[in-house]
Amino acid sequence: MKAIRPRLAPYAVALLAVSSALLLTLLLHPLLNPSIFILFFAAVAVSAWYGGMEAGILATILSTLAVTYFLIDPVFSLVVDLSSLVRLGLFVLVTFIMSLLTSELRTTKQRLEVSIQKQQASEARFRRLAESNVIGIIVAEITGAIIEANNAFLEMVDYTREDMLAGRIQWHEMTPPEYIEESEAAIAKLRTIGVCTPFEKEYIRKDGSRVPVLIGSALLESNQQQVISFVLNLSDHRQIENAWRESQSRFRALADATIEGVIIHENGKVLDANPAVAKMFGYELNKIIGMSAAELLTPESQKIFIENLNFFDDKPYELIGVKKDGTHIFLEVVGKSCIYQGRSVRVATGRDITERKRTEEALRQREDELRLITDAVPVLISYVDTQQRYRFNNKGYETWYGLSASETYGKQVQELLGESVYQAILPYIEMVLSGEQVIFEGQVPHKNGKMHDVSTTYIPQFSEQGKVKGFVALVTDITNHKLAQKALKDSEERLRTLTEKVCVIPWEVDATTGNFTYVGPQTVEILGYPLTDWYADNFWAEHMHPEDREWVIDYCLEASLSKDNYEFEYRMLATDGRIVWLYDIVNVVRSGNQPQLLHGFMIDITDRKLSEQEREQLLAREQAARAEAEAANRMKDEFLATLSHELRTPLNAMMGWTQLLKSRKFDETTTERALETIDRNTKSLAQLIEDVLDVSRIIRGTLHLNTHPVELIPILQAAIDTVRPAADAKEIRIECKFDQTVGVVMGDANRLQQVVWNLLSNAVKFTSKEGIVTLQLERIDSRVQIRVSDTGGGIAPEFLPHVFERFRQADSSTTRSHGGLGLGLAIVRHLVELHGGTVSAESPGIGQGATFIVNLPMKAVAVDVKKPEQLSPINEHCEEDPNNLPTLRGLRVLVVDDEPDARQLITTVLEQYGAKVMAVASAFEALLALPKFHPDILVSDIGMPQEDGYALIRKLRTLSQEQGGRIPAVALTAYARAEDRTQALLAGFQLHVPKPVNPTELAAVVANLTGRT
Repeated sequence: MKAIRPRLAPYAVALLAVSSALLLTLLLHPLLNPSIFILFFAAVAVSAWYGGMEAGILATILSTLAVTYFLIDPVFSLVVDLSSLVRLGLFVLVTFIMSLLTSELRTTKQRLEVSIQKQQASEARFRRLAESNVIGIIVAEITGAIIEANNAFLEMVDYTREDMLAGRIQWHEMTPPEYIEESEAAIAKLRTIGVCTPFEKEYIRKDGSRVPVLIGSALLESNQQQVISFVLNLSDHRQIENAWRESQSRFRALADATIEGVIIHENGKVLDANPAVAKMFGYELNKIIGMSAAELLTPESQKIFIENLNFFDDKPYELIGVKKDGTHIFLEVVGKSCIYQGRSVRVATGRDITERKRTEEALRQREDELRLITDAVPVLISYVDTQQRYRFNNKGYETWYGLSASETYGKQVQELLGESVYQAILPYIEMVLSGEQVIFEGQVPHKNGKMHDVSTTYIPQFSEQGKVKGFVALVTDITNHKLAQKALKDSEERLRTLTEKVCVIPWEVDATTGNFTYVGPQTVEILGYPLTDWYADNFWAEHMHPEDREWVIDYCLEASLSKDNYEFEYRMLATDGRIVWLYDIVNVVRSGNQPQLLHGFMIDITDRKLSEQEREQLLAREQAARAEAEAANRMKDEFLATLSHELRTPLNAMMGWTQLLKSRKFDETTTERALETIDRNTKSLAQLIEDVLDVSRIIRGTLHLNTHPVELIPILQAAIDTVRPAADAKEIRIECKFDQTVGVVMGDANRLQQVVWNLLSNAVKFTSKEGIVTLQLERIDSRVQIRVSDTGGGIAPEFLPHVFERFRQADSSTTRSHGGLGLGLAIVRHLVELHGGTVSAESPGIGQGATFIVNLPMKAVAVDVKKPEQLSPINEHCEEDPNNLPTLRGLRVLVVDDEPDARQLITTVLEQYGAKVMAVASAFEALLALPKFHPDILVSDIGMPQEDGYALIRKLRTLSQEQGGRIPAVALTAYARAEDRTQALLAGFQLHVPKPVNPTELAAVVANLTGRT
């Protein structure tokens, strides 16, 4: 035990010294910072002095651990960054040297008296350390002169030993200005404590360049004006740091520039991501970081993602992502493990393949459609690549050989057809693979074991570079055709004999010369020409009807080159001048691909053609009469539908506001607006009814005039005053050009005003905003001319002749932009004609305006007029039951109607029952409002400009349920025919409600469709 204690004492001293240095450093940390190694240098020195090298090393190890754990961030951890690691390394190096020196000094002191030789050996070892040039070592004056330096330092600063001996190396001259202050601080520490903590600085090399170094210094005990310093070249270290930073920068730039999403995650938690991920999923980038990657996936894809977390094969797999707005995208993901900020993580790259998926689906659909089409064609169709392998066969091909598509796919042509057939068609395959389309006939085997005659067409397919990629083979079974052709040849002689006894002319022509080699004797009876005449050159062509000669000759030449059999009809001139219709049947006999012989029959069909012509004339007259009747019936239907719409539209507003005024109490503004709407629509309805009555009187012939002398200028001014509000609303300027010398004419003042009013109203209606309408009155000889011109939409040339017809409108569809019945101009024409005048219309075309011209004689016959019938008011409205009113509170209703009054009425009605209403004027606005308003029900008109209600509901029904494609819809329209109701339901509406509708009924319909009843 006594022997053990002296051995442990040096280590106990080392432990005590390090502990003391740690406690003092912790207590004096604010004063010692950043030189936290000072006391530990002392602890190492004391340990080494007391216990020798081993105690110094132990003190160095304990000091390193203590500094790392308690004093270097992060504290209480042995993890250090690179700079701290370098500092610790330098500390270890310096303390090791200190321990070594201290140990050597201790040994030298002990053995100084014993052996000077050992002291010299110790000094030699130190010199060897300096000359080993592992690091730079210098001895310098505090004032600046470097007295001694090893080669490592001299190479570091690019000076020679001669420079050093000559005193040309001064450390303060080599120190850049920005490091002078730090160097002075280090000298101050040296003067105070004898050592300084290693620090980084730069030296100016002899050539002016700089070198980064780490330097640690200590005063020499023998001379307090000299220091020994250990200098470490940091150039390589800086290069590594710069390369690392550049690598990080390149990685970040690459990740930010790529269109593929890149995330770095640890067990699914996102640590970092590039902007492409945020754009792909619709999030902000800072929102993505910190999320779980599984939150961006569907439940099924989350399972796949978790399963692939621990796979290291880096194989791509597919997932379905969920964007911020809830829509799905298809992703192709590849994961890879790596180290990120000292942690083991996974880097996943994701590519959006949604478009590729859609394209693949579209291609699959097109393939299905192609197969459906090719399977329906009674031809064998296949596609062969350049390796002569089958890549596609239709159903007919599979049936022919009794093989399925999978059994033929990829097989060689030679393998499927057999060696003999393959050798026969090989030249044609080589031709099509060289880029030439080929048509040929041959024989191929059938699954029944027999050989069939086929006609084959090879069509090459070219790539974008113009090279052949493969070819399509079209194979048609012509076995029956060949048998029929043979039978025809066998019976040819029999038919020739038989035709000589009937009213048919058999003939035969040499195709190479075009001359007849045989003509039957019937030609004498049918055409009157002797047989010898037919053998002369060009006899047939010269005696053909002139109108048929050119096309018949061209047709025969072309048909003989491409067809085996053909037929045609033409006219010949007989000897007596008669026109004889002939039906010619031709059969072509070929030698190779060229026609050799033509033979056939000329059949006299003159009687049949005369009968056909008479029947065609009768049919044409019947068709014209039927077309006229159908057009009249269609016009009637369109007029009745338009009349229903035009009558129900004002009635809807009138009835709606009437019911609301009877059952509700409104403020003065709303009441006044309601009365104005009722008054305006009442006038509109009265005018419509008056137009219909006028047309009825015109048809019955009961419309008469009350003529007397009238002045036209006051009548024209009164008509202008009537239409001026409508013109002012559209900022239309009405220009008047009146000839004051027109004088007095005989006519009905009211009816003439009606004529001018109709023409002006028509011009204002079809003239766009800020347009011009011109009214001109002048006298031309014995007549007065009234011209109404506008700069509006104009009239199409094809409609101009029908512009004054009853019930005719250029646009009678439900999408028309202008209302009306199409009666006004018909009434104008009739009234003008009753006055003995004429009316006409002119227009350069669509978008170029129109001009209506009325010509009146200076005198007209005066007749009596009957008073118009009076319409009885109709009151079919019923009172509401206040105890049984539906509730629409909180319901969101989207109303679509191009009429402002109708929109206002429906909005007011539904809001009275508690609904929240958005009203828009077109189908386009409705589709825009749908994702913003999120309605519970749609109430739409049918007849609207641009796009009608049918188009709106069809587009709506194509949307998904989340986008509102399944909401209930009501067609509230003035088109009230049974076919209108059927069309609305077929288009996608749940209910068809005709206008006018009772407010309570409308609320009940909405409540019923939305489940509020």
